[in-house]
Amino acid sequence: MRCLYCEESLRFVTSTGHDDAPRGWVHMEGGVYMMGCTACGWSGAPWPSPSACPRCGNMKQLRDLHCVIPKAS
Repeated sequence: MRCLYCEESLRFVTSTGHDDAPRGWVHMEGGVYMMGCTACGWSGAPWPSPSACPRCGNMKQLRDLHCVIPKAS
């Protein structure tokens, strides 16, 4: 399965291990949201979602780019 927006491979997660709530389709890094930093150009989909850029630490330039939408084949 691939993401409709970025074409990245997806995986299906049934639980985070922290609770019993199913999460569904996620990007390969584990996050539902693909994020990007306009300050340094970083992008990724980590879980849990960071509140600051993992590369440069900027807290104001981190943006959600898109959420996972599985591409129908």
